[in-house]
Order: sequence, then structure tokens, then C-alpha cells
Amino acid sequence: MPKYVTRLKVWFYSEGASPSEVIGKLLQLGFTPIRGAYDFAYEHSNPDITDENLGSAILEISNAIHKTLAGFKVLYTMDTHERESLDEILPLEDIDSELAQTRAEIEKAESEN
Repeated sequence: MPKYVTRLKVWFYSEGASPSEVIGKLLQLGFTPIRGAYDFAYEHSNPDITDENLGSAILEISNAIHKTLAGFKVLYTMDTHERESLDEILPLEDIDSELAQTRAEIEKAESEN
């Protein structure tokens, strides 16, 4: 059964809500911060979503985003598609862990020189 993901890119405005406020609200909606062309991803968990009723799922998450970010003075764009692989979404926690490991390896290599 296909699994769908909605990716979200957010543009902040200096006269709008702070990034931490916006991010907090998106996390409450179930979005995950990710690396890449988009800033956040929402994995649709409803197993009954098909190509035929995907429009309803997109409308539901779009309305939730719109309601949540109303008044925050941010712009955003969305992209919903079938998730192609488990590696497609890279949560920031995983990225931070990899980065910490890389930093440790560099420090070790520098100390050996």
C-alpha cells in the first residue's frame, strides 16, 4: 500500500512570528524537520489513502497548515507525493547524529597529526 508524504517549505518574514514559534506549531501538527529542498515532512499515516482519495488528504493537511499558521506572516509551499523510499526523508536528529560523529572523527584525526 503506498505511503504518502507532504513536504513543506517555509519562508519567514522579519515582521512575523519567530521561527521557533512557527516550528513549534508545525511539530504539533506532526511535521518532522528534514534536510533538503523542503524544511518539514508530514507522513500520512492513514492506510486507506489511495491515488483516488489523495485529494481529500491533501485538502485536510492544507487546511490544518493554513489554520495553524494564520496570522504568523509566513509563506509556505507544499508538495505531496508517494514516498519512494525510507531514505527519502532525513530527520534532523539523524543528520545531527551523523554530523557529531563526523566532527569527532575530524578532531581525532587532527589530534593525531
